Amino acid sequence: MQLHVKSILPIVLGLFVLSSVVSFIPQKAFGDGFTQENVQANIGNRVITAFIKLNPPIITSDSSEDKTLQFRFFDANTNTTINNVSFFINATKGDKILMHELFYTHTGYLTIKFQPGGENGKYTVYGDPDPVLGGLGSQTDQVTVMGPILTEGGLYHFHMELLAIDYANTIINQTNPPKFDSYLSVGDVSMQDVTYQNNPYNTTLISYYDKTSNFNFDESTKQFSWNMPFDWDVNRFQDRPIFIHEELRVPKSLTAFSDTPTYAASAQGYALTGSRIIVDPYTIGDYMIVHLFLNKFDLVNMAKTIPSGTTGIEFKVAPEKPNVQSSASLLTDFGGWNVKLGWNPKNLEADSQNNLNISFYDSFTEKQVTGDVDYDLQILDKDQSVLWSKSDAIAQNGVNTQTINLPGNGIYGIVIKVKSIFNNGVPDTSRIGMARGNVVIPSTVTENDSLTQTDGQSTNSSNITPDNATIPEFGPVASIVLAIAVMSMVVFVAKTRGIPKF
Repeated sequence: MQLHVKSILPIVLGLFVLSSVVSFIPQKAFGDGFTQENVQANIGNRVITAFIKLNPPIITSDSSEDKTLQFRFFDANTNTTINNVSFFINATKGDKILMHELFYTHTGYLTIKFQPGGENGKYTVYGDPDPVLGGLGSQTDQVTVMGPILTEGGLYHFHMELLAIDYANTIINQTNPPKFDSYLSVGDVSMQDVTYQNNPYNTTLISYYDKTSNFNFDESTKQFSWNMPFDWDVNRFQDRPIFIHEELRVPKSLTAFSDTPTYAASAQGYALTGSRIIVDPYTIGDYMIVHLFLNKFDLVNMAKTIPSGTTGIEFKVAPEKPNVQSSASLLTDFGGWNVKLGWNPKNLEADSQNNLNISFYDSFTEKQVTGDVDYDLQILDKDQSVLWSKSDAIAQNGVNTQTINLPGNGIYGIVIKVKSIFNNGVPDTSRIGMARGNVVIPSTVTENDSLTQTDGQSTNSSNITPDNATIPEFGPVASIVLAIAVMSMVVFVAKTRGIPKF
């Protein structure tokens, strides 16, 4: 096996003359907020598709697991893998170029394994060069890159361009080659000691989008706040999915903050409501965990009134008076699905037939699922025992109805597990996940899952008032698994058929 450092190939220019040139219709593809993606470009009557998958789906700056990007190149019309693919990858973080390299796969499959080492602008690739164009690959379809890529918190940009396909010397017209852009975020982990009534409390903040700063705890209001850089140019993200996820862990021993199921939260002065805030007191026994989420539609709406020159987002979280309500919208822990619940009648009462209308949406695009959804549904009692269940239910075109009769007044847990989505008759299990929430008897269910400032009115930027309190999707009788995998990193989405199994 040969060792190559920053291999850029001047011989490519000469080979343009000697090799056949493939004509194509370019199509840029973008991904932002997912762990895998199909990105496409049309070449003649072929739909050239690159399937890209990140492992592990959860990455933070202190992760010890190997970090890999897996590629498969195929024709989406026939699901036939394409051989002899040469492609450039340009990896950047901010204004720093971390890697610019040509890779090659004979089989159409390639795994790039990233290992820490080196410094910005310097990296080492362990692989064998293709004898024609010199792209780095191996007989095992795996190469290793040692360098500062995916090693520290922040946003990474992977720009890819195809050079050749089918045959090693069949070069694509490089005046405007197929280009793919993906943005990946490594969680920034920071630990902070805060003081309340002269006692120290160790808190942890994880930003799954970019690095944070100005972490603060206001003892008088019990409010946590911090800042994260963000480019508010809507043209940058309006044409691709994007997701921001912030996670705050506070010791339960800080009872002034933790002794409530209800919190008020805001992002740059905009109240976060419904499934945009999830409170988890179960996963880490000694900690209350608060998750904050923003998707593309939130950010586009917010950008309409964000002052020019704003370069970041200020997040705020503070406890509010308990007020648990029946959930109208749930967010899955993995996969990025939004499950909307509509009750008929809206007034829920004990010992009565209640029709639960279930609709599945892609939480990144907010579009309703058009495929059939295979899911399980459970209602849990106060002891977390299954009171009512339905297995292998099918929501045709993303919609289904179940009839539920609950025996008495109280707070119940509702659990919906998404098992697969059928697209063109093929089950896709790459985005499975579980959603949890509450059913309160008696109660009146209302929809509360939108930003409250869609008319452009923001909350008080210096304080979070009780009027802006959010009722998180918090199940006091059921553990809440965290919404991490698809929100932890800004990466990829499966857009077309033909998703391979690795």
